[in-house]
Amino acid sequence: MQTSPDRGDDTLLQQSPLRVLVVEDNRDLAKLFCDLLQVMGCVAEAVFNVRAALDSARAKAPDLVFCDLRLPGGKSGFDFAAEMRADPELASIPLIAVSGYADGPEREKALQAGFNRVFEKPVKFAQMMEVLNSIRGE
Repeated sequence: MQTSPDRGDDTLLQQSPLRVLVVEDNRDLAKLFCDLLQVMGCVAEAVFNVRAALDSARAKAPDLVFCDLRLPGGKSGFDFAAEMRADPELASIPLIAVSGYADGPEREKALQAGFNRVFEKPVKFAQMMEVLNSIRGE
């Protein structure tokens, strides 16, 4: 592949993949979500509860988190968002709520808890691409 001298080799440079954390208690859905994110050029990891999500976020500093609102183990996605926003190391990470009940009061509650956006399950490909492109600055 040739590049023009005035452009340099910037066309050969590739962006590093976005690191995405998926917090979802349905393991099949989590795997599907991660597989789709990987096809979209991301490095995706799934965790299944709030404690694991916080541990992973602190250890790996993801570029984006998708989180189910209704999680097992005594803590919900709302709790996760509140804990992320209270932690200075995690507070600026974009956080997208994912729920089968993403309308009305649950949407407002999610936004008040600190989620940037709320997507209804099943999440649409176009919504995911919009968020990823926004983070990539495209």
